[in-house]
Order: sequence, then C-alpha cells, then structure tokens
Amino acid sequence: MRCSIFFVVAVTAALFATASAANRIKRSPLKVSVYYESHCPDSKYFINSQLHPYFCKVRQYLNLNLVPFGKASSTGEGDFTCQHGPKECRGNTIHNCVLKRLQDPKSQVDYVNCAFYDPDQPGLIEKTCVEQSGLDAQDINKCYASEEGYMLMLNAENETKTMTPGPLFVPTIVFDDKYNDEDQKNAFRNFESTLCEKLIKHGYIEVCSHGVIINPEVC
Repeated sequence: MRCSIFFVVAVTAALFATASAANRIKRSPLKVSVYYESHCPDSKYFINSQLHPYFCKVRQYLNLNLVPFGKASSTGEGDFTCQHGPKECRGNTIHNCVLKRLQDPKSQVDYVNCAFYDPDQPGLIEKTCVEQSGLDAQDINKCYASEEGYMLMLNAENETKTMTPGPLFVPTIVFDDKYNDEDQKNAFRNFESTLCEKLIKHGYIEVCSHGVIINPEVC
C-alpha cells in the first residue's frame, strides 16, 4: 500500500514539474524587434502612435530590440548612404549611440518617441531628447563623430540585413527573430491586437481581452 501511495505521489510530482517547466517555456518574454529610420515618416507614425502608447502596458512581457538603420548602406569607405539623405545617417548614428547607453527599455522607447516628434527640429535628436533621457549630449555627439558611432552603424546594418528581407518596408517589425509578411502587415496596422495575439500564444492569456490590452497604464 505504501509503495502504491509513493508511486502516485512521485508521478504527480513529476507531472507537476513537467507542467511547470512547460509553462515557464511557454510564458517566456515575447521578443519584438523594430528596424526603423530616424527620419522615416512611417517609422514616426509607428513609434509615436503604435509602439509608444502600448509598450508600457505590456513591457514586463516583452524583450524589446530597437535597431535604427533601415534602408541605409555602408559605402565601404567609412561612410553610409541613407534613404532620407545625410540627415538620416546622422540621426541613425545618434539613435544608436543613445540606445547603447540606455539600458532600460522604457527609457529607450521614451527617447525614440521624443526624437520622432519633429526629427528636423534643430537640437531635438541630439540634445533635447538626449538630456531628457538623463544622458550627456556632449558624450552622444562624441560617439556620433567617432569610431564608436561608425561601428554601431555597421552592427545595425548587419542585424537589419540579416533579420529582415531587405528591409522591404520601414519600419520592419519582427517577432521572436522570425520575419513574417502577415505579422509585418498586421503589426504596422494594429500593433495592439497583434501584440495580444502573440502574447496569448506565449501563455499570457490574462493580458488582453478581444484584442485589447487590459492594463490601463500609459507611458
């Protein structure tokens, strides 16, 4: 009788441990990568009206990865060409320098959101938004003008061209390091409902209701 009881307890414990392990894997953070450009109107739309409003609501469930580069290219001569001209190459580099120094994802989103209010406004990208983030504007400008900024851009180029199909469209939104045309289209049109769909698949069934994030918090 004791053997039977021990066997039942052991089996129950094993099943519970297996279920718990599976649940931990299933509820792992959702990785969201956004490949964008500092002066791209579509990037501005997505950051200001989609990413920033919803990020704070679900940030504890996300692993956010922001990559400023887009449809730029290195020239092989220590420089870059960018879709929206030299101002965008400069903006992309500054964004990369800032994001490297901001470890907190919310601070990263806040900076990028600030920088997109009016990217052409003098001082906004490299001073106003930098200082609002608690960083030293002189340090960021030093990064921009140095080998550090150049290497950050090369790294952004490598990741962008490795993880996206081109990119064909900017911004490109990638979930869990797997690009999908349907995900891209849905995320750009309605980031909230797409996040809900992905989070539910990750096991976070309590986060949304009918495609709407329940948490009322805002950034």
